This record gives sequence, C-alpha cells and structure tokens, in this order.
Amino acid sequence: MKHMKKILSIFFAAALVLGFSSCDKLFDSLEGDLSKMSSEDLFSTEAGIDRVLASIYAQVPMSPFGDGDKSTPIAAETSGDATYFTTSTTGVTGFWSYTVIRDINSFIAELDKAKEKGNVREDRYKYYLGEAYFIRAYCYFGSVRRYGGVPIVTEVLDEKYVSDDEFDGLFVARSTEADTWKFVLTELDKAAELLPDVHPDGAYRATKWAALGLKSRVALWAASVAKYWDQAAIGNDYQAVQQKLAYMDKNDAKFFYDECIKASEQIINSGKFKLYAANPGSVAEAVKNYTALFQDRRNEEFIYGRSYKNGVSTNSNGIDLKNSPNQIHGAGTGVWKFGCYGVTLDMVDAYDNYNAAFGGEDGTVKTLSNGERYFAQTHNAVGNNAVKAAESDFIVYDKITDPFKDKDARFLASVIYPGINFRGTDIVIQAGMWQADGTLNILDDSNPKATVAGTDYYAYGASSESYYSGFYKRGNTNDGSWYTTGFGLRKFLNPDQAVSESQNPWYDIRYAEVLLNYCEAEVEQYGDNAGQSQKYLNDIRRRAYFLDTRDATVKTVLHERLVELAFEDDYSRTLYRRRAFFNQDRDLVSNPDGGRKHALLPILDLRDGTPKYIFIRTNWFSHDTDRRPGLFSYSPLSYYGEISNYTKNNITRNPIQGK
Repeated sequence: MKHMKKILSIFFAAALVLGFSSCDKLFDSLEGDLSKMSSEDLFSTEAGIDRVLASIYAQVPMSPFGDGDKSTPIAAETSGDATYFTTSTTGVTGFWSYTVIRDINSFIAELDKAKEKGNVREDRYKYYLGEAYFIRAYCYFGSVRRYGGVPIVTEVLDEKYVSDDEFDGLFVARSTEADTWKFVLTELDKAAELLPDVHPDGAYRATKWAALGLKSRVALWAASVAKYWDQAAIGNDYQAVQQKLAYMDKNDAKFFYDECIKASEQIINSGKFKLYAANPGSVAEAVKNYTALFQDRRNEEFIYGRSYKNGVSTNSNGIDLKNSPNQIHGAGTGVWKFGCYGVTLDMVDAYDNYNAAFGGEDGTVKTLSNGERYFAQTHNAVGNNAVKAAESDFIVYDKITDPFKDKDARFLASVIYPGINFRGTDIVIQAGMWQADGTLNILDDSNPKATVAGTDYYAYGASSESYYSGFYKRGNTNDGSWYTTGFGLRKFLNPDQAVSESQNPWYDIRYAEVLLNYCEAEVEQYGDNAGQSQKYLNDIRRRAYFLDTRDATVKTVLHERLVELAFEDDYSRTLYRRRAFFNQDRDLVSNPDGGRKHALLPILDLRDGTPKYIFIRTNWFSHDTDRRPGLFSYSPLSYYGEISNYTKNNITRNPIQGK
C-alpha cells in the first residue's frame, strides 16, 4: 500500500457500494467498472472525482439516529437487563484512522494534478477542495474530542506508509490538545472560504454554512473542555498531561467561546436560515410543527445531515421499526424489533408545563399530595414496597393522560406517554392495578384480572400482550417490545402509520443548535443575557408556544438545549464536553440520586369502583439498589480513550483507567 494507485483503490471499493442515484441526489452516477480504473482515469473527469469524493464522505464520523443518550439519565434500553449507563458506554464516538486521513490527503494531491491538467473547472475545484477540508476537519474533530491531541498529518506520507496507523520509521508526534482543536477550526475556516452557499451538485453536500455550523459546535466543545477540564482533572503524573496532550487550560476558554460566537453569528446574520414554523398560534400547532420538522428536510433549519432516500425502497434509517410501540409497529423481525428506546421519568420531568398564560413552570410529574418525589426503591414494587405504596397519599387522576396534559409541545411531539393517541390508537402503558378489595398488583406478568360492574380490567391495561406496550417481561432477554420506564420515543416516528423502512433525514447540524451554541458561549463567557442570547433563547421557546420571556443564564440555556435537542445525542455530548457525567453537582438534570434513572408506574385505581389512576415513581429496574448497590460514577480518566499502536508509532499514550 505504498503507492498512490493502490491507495486510491480503497476509494473505488467504497464508491462501488454506495448509491448515488436518488431523490436526494448526493453525487451523479458514473458508468463503467470503477475497480478497473486508475487514479488517472478517475481524476480525468469531474464525474470520476465525484465518485472518489463520495467514498470520503462516507467516512464522516457523525452518528445518525444514534442512541448515545441511553448512556445518560434521559433514556434507557428496554431489552433485557440493559447494560447501558456504565462507565464503559458513556464515551463519545471517536475517530482514529490514518488510512482515511491518508485517503483525504491523497484526494487533495490528485485534485491538484487534475486542475493542472484542466480536468476540473475552477469553481468545481474550489468546491471539491472545500469538501475535502470539511471532511478532514470532521474526522480530526472525532479524534480530538475522544483522544485529546493527535498527530496532525496534512500531506501524503507515501514511502513511509505501511498500514493503517503505522509508519515505517516516520514518527509524527502528537500535537497538544489545544493546538489540535485550533487546527480543526482552521480547516473549517478554509472550507468555509471555498464552499458555496448552496451546493449545485447535491443537497446533502457540504456548504459554507455546514463548515461554519460545524465550527460553531467544535469551538463550543473546545471552550467547554477548557473551562471545565479541572472539574474532572487528571493528575500531572501522567506524561500526556505534562505534555498537554490530554489537557486544556482554563485560560483558553475565551478564545474558543469567541470563535463559537463568531461562527454562529455568520450563520445567524446571513438571513439564510430560521427556525421552522417559528410562531405557532397554539400548543397543538406547535406539536404539529415540531413533529413535521423531523419527518422531512426543512431547508430553513437544515444545515448539514444525511439523506436516506437513495432510490431503494428498502433503504432505512431504522428509527421507526426500532421504536414504534408494541401495539403499532412495522413488520421487522429480530432482537431489535420495536419499542427499544425508553424515555426516563427524569427526562419527562425536565420538560416544562404551561401555566394559564402559556408561560413556563416546573414540569415535574406530580404523584403524591405531600410533594415527595421518589419512594419505591425497586422497579419490582412488590412485597414491603407495595405496602408502602398502599400507605402513601397518592394524587388520584381521572384519566391516565392527566399528568401530561400541560406539558411542553416538544414533549407531546417527542415522547410516547401513557394513554397517548398515536396513529389512531390509544397506547396502553400500565404497570399494575389496585383492586377494590385492597389487593395491589404491580408488575405481575400473570396480568391479573378484576371485574367491576361487569367490566373486566387487567393489571397491564389489556387482556393480552398484543394490546399493551409497557412493562411486560421486564429484565428478560426479549425482543425489546415493551417500554420499561413508562415512556417511549415518538420523535422521528411517522405520526400516521408504522413504516418498516423509514427514510426521514438526519439533521446532523440544524439552526436551533447554532442558536443554542451562540447562547451558551455568550452566557458562559460574558454573563447572563449577554449579546443576543436572551432573544435567541426565547425565539426557540416561542416555537414551542411559550409566551413568556426567560433570562438567558447557563442554567436556562442548558435546560433549553436539553429539551430542544432531546434524543439527538446532543445531551450525551454536552455532559461529555462539560465534564459533567454522573456528578450530582454538575449534572445538567436535577437528580437527587446522583445519576440514577427513574421510571413512572401508572396504576389503575379501582378502590371506589370507578376507574381512576395513580402513579408510582421508582428506580428504573436494572439499577435497583437490591440488584446493583451504589450509585454510578465516571472517572476523569474515562474522558480520554486509548490510542492504538502508540508504541509502534512512538507517541505518548493517554492516561487510561486501571493502567
């Protein structure tokens, strides 16, 4: 693999398996057997260059419809005993492949030759080069966020290259973490200068705004690590810390916050983007609009992302099949079938309620008249726990949906909750039954029946498992069909029908994130309501039909970020960059148990002969105190991943827990 021709064959192999003829066209198709073409052949036409560039795009380390948020207190796995939420699963996606970096550098070198030969027009040359810089920046962003400072290679190291991550006698030292972050920003500046406002060759190719949007994110990430690095500090006895390879200085935060603000302002002030359906006339309209935002690409808010419409009807992002309720789902089979994503009570509590004037107020789901929040120490609330439940002063609700009726429109559009009418069906999520004789059936898979005035009632809300969607077979290895927290994911799902092959796009970068990046950078660096932070914060809230005005503070901006970008994997990244994983003092969700996840058990109350409902707060089942004692923690060492081949490449290794 020492020669350019063989290296570029990697491009050909990847390009052959990608689809490029689609409704959302990314690249034009190229006829002929590309595997038999040389680099000279491919770079002799713009169509050939397109095909090579396509394989590079495939390396962008984004996580479309990922489930990183299951590693946080806002979501949970529903299948089996759920091994999420441990220190081994809380890291962000990293990137370490100098084969890919080499491919990008080779592309740039060959592109320059093609320009010299007149094989590419000047405007297309600039676009191609800008795209290569954008992708290389994204790859290095994937590296620095997980590994700290890395070797920066921007040229083809042809003769010394041996294999992926290994060089023969040529050692490239790691740059400091701060310098690596700055390199990514410089790459994105170069990309933004070269890329067009709208790419003429494909709606999902990088643009100037994609480069600036990514810069906004990268700069905020670097600023956060700098400001909060010492809250998860690693001892100076590690060589990587001494050399500042896995280290950030608080004094660098201002530079990066300012870079975030500048990049965000360029997008905001361009006038080319706005919040989709920014001024609804009611909560119901806000729910409809927020739902529609994720069903199709909305150009006013879309900055960069991925399409799944490649002309093949069976192509799918998998989101609908994995997350539809047990009662209404697609036709897929296997372990990852449906109902896989459980939204925790912690996240439900985080969504505000509307007051009478449609201002925001605390949205904690009310269960007890005395205001107590948690009491059930196990999810299997039986025995002594059930006795305690029977003695508690529950709020009794007439309808199972009553606790959620005043919730934020984004909750109503994003969460499957007990009793929701979804796709024309009332979704049954019930955990038990309090019978007239005082018998309390909770989480009993025998699904006991009670008959009152000639009507049959069941502990799980229906007679058989085909007709309910919650709590059945908890802790077993099953097909992931039953929500185990009381809530499921609605966001991204088709509101009208189950779709086995869902093809809605992924918003990797959207305008709302840019506004929130700006707000966070301003208030972190310059204080409450700095710049236009208060306006932009409340613009986002207004889209959800909150009519009051809220001050922009670190707390309110982070809260808005949590609910606006919920289940888009932003929260896991936010905890990571702010060094706030599972630390009670720094966690972004108020959580008195310091990192535990919680569930809500809806219980049918038949004590007076009229069906009503109470709700029990409980620890999520796989983290009960009787099954996993103690709370969860996250070692500062876990913020940096292990670097492969550090000995062969003669580079300083990262500090790793237990090593």
